[in-house]
Amino acid sequence: MAINVLRVGFDMMKHSIAGLMDEAPDSDTLQMIRAVISENATGAIEAHDIRVRTAGSLSFIEFHLVVPGAMSVSNSHEICDKVEHALRRHIGRAIIHIHVEPEEKAKQTGIPVLA
Repeated sequence: MAINVLRVGFDMMKHSIAGLMDEAPDSDTLQMIRAVISENATGAIEAHDIRVRTAGSLSFIEFHLVVPGAMSVSNSHEICDKVEHALRRHIGRAIIHIHVEPEEKAKQTGIPVLA
């Protein structure tokens, strides 16, 4: 009986601490985030260096978004706003940082953006 109480207590404490510490999301969540970025960044070329972590109910999402070098700041900002709104609809509370880069910074290993 005592061993069972210890095991259940350990599991509960592990779950509680995980919610307070930064955690990487599961692969399904990461795949969903990649899909949302790809589907909503029309006009961009690719997204790379995607980093996601959660702390409690808050998610932190950071990535680089490659746009055509001649694109105006205003147009690239519109793309970023659209992606941010879509991510928040799917994720909920999130702090999102998008670093916009010109096309010569493309890594060719990022996720392509759907046209």
